[in-house]
Amino acid sequence: MGGLKGRQTPHRRMKPSPLTALYNESIVAAMWKEGQMDAELRCVLKAAFPGEDARYFFAMSIGSAPEQADEGAALILEGTKTLTSSPFWDYPDGVIPFVGALGVLLDGARQPRGVVETTRVEVLPFGAVTEDMAHAYGEGERTVEWWRRVMGEFYLASATSHGATFTEDTSLIWEWFRVVRHL
Repeated sequence: MGGLKGRQTPHRRMKPSPLTALYNESIVAAMWKEGQMDAELRCVLKAAFPGEDARYFFAMSIGSAPEQADEGAALILEGTKTLTSSPFWDYPDGVIPFVGALGVLLDGARQPRGVVETTRVEVLPFGAVTEDMAHAYGEGERTVEWWRRVMGEFYLASATSHGATFTEDTSLIWEWFRVVRHL
C-alpha cells in the first residue's frame, strides 16, 4: 500500500487490512471466551466507562501482522482512520457493531492503546463506497479507485477463504468510529 501523496510517514506503508479490517479474527478469537470479552480488556473498559457493560464490544486491531496492528492503531489514534468495513462472514455469531459500542484498540503486541466508540453503522454494498468513505477509511491513497482495487482484492481473497462469494453487490457493514480514550 502506498503512502498519501506528498506525505511520507512510516505507518502509511501498511497493507490493507480487515476489520474488515479492524477486527482481526485471530486477535478477536484470543480476546473472547464463550462470547465474553477477555477479563483484562473488560477491566480496561470498566475503568474508562464504569456501568456501561451493555456497550462493551469486540477488541479492535488492524491487519493480520503485528506491524500492521501498530500502524493501524497509529492511524486511528491520530484520527486519520475513522471508518472501517466488514463482510458479514466476519461476524459468524451475527453480532455486528452498533452505535454507541465501545471497543478496545489493540496494538501489534495486543496491548490496549485506546478506546473507540462506534458512531454510525450502515449496511451497504461494496460498490457503494464514496470518495468521503474512502477518505475516512484512512488507508492508502484514500480514493475510491484505490479502495475498490485494494479492498476488492482483499475481500475476494477473504470470501474465497470463507467459502463465500464476493461481488460488487456484496453487503458490507460500514462502521464509523471515534477515539474516546487514549490509553
